[in-house]
Amino acid sequence: MECGKIVSTLQAITALIHSAGVARNVIKAKEFFDEISRRNLQADIGDYNALMSAFIRSRDVKSAAVLMNEMEEKHVGLDNVTYHTMFLGLIRSEGIDVVSEHYHLMILKNFVPKARTVVILMKLFCENQKIDLVLNLWSCSLEKGHCPHSHALDILMTRLYSKGRSEEAFDCARQTLERGRHMSDPCRMLERHLLQIGEMDKLQRLEKLIKRLHATLPVPENT
Repeated sequence: MECGKIVSTLQAITALIHSAGVARNVIKAKEFFDEISRRNLQADIGDYNALMSAFIRSRDVKSAAVLMNEMEEKHVGLDNVTYHTMFLGLIRSEGIDVVSEHYHLMILKNFVPKARTVVILMKLFCENQKIDLVLNLWSCSLEKGHCPHSHALDILMTRLYSKGRSEEAFDCARQTLERGRHMSDPCRMLERHLLQIGEMDKLQRLEKLIKRLHATLPVPENT
């Protein structure tokens, strides 16, 4: 089969798998997926993710986990869609311990998820008093060169304040500012918190970091 026709056929089958999944017809989605091998074609990450989404929509987390293992065995690289879909299913159907287990496996593979997955994990960990896991996710993101957006920082800092861990809240804000990102709402929240607890030294350091960052930002052009 010509390369162009192969790509076109795979794209069509992927769309059919996805459509069946949206309709929560997991049997039909699996039939479309199996059609790929019957045509002597190779399923790609899009096909696997579409089938996984079908399983999760039908709340069949066990089949999704089996499919995930199959992907690894066949060296189909797990991507952010894979992990995000799986975590959504686990959060709805399983307890925090199962989610934490999958989180640790993901980190062991040196995979750091993108913003939307970071946010749902941070919210879940905070709700279940797993602050150390939240800090671990934050650190792993920074180590990989990612800087979680303001919503993630807001979730993290709010929980740290509630636990009286102002030093760690300050460090998270400092790390963000040092990477050239000024997240105004979380920083204002931190300023109020530091003022409230009398941490004037940290407040001054925070203000200096913000001023230093502003000094490096381009001046907007007059229009």
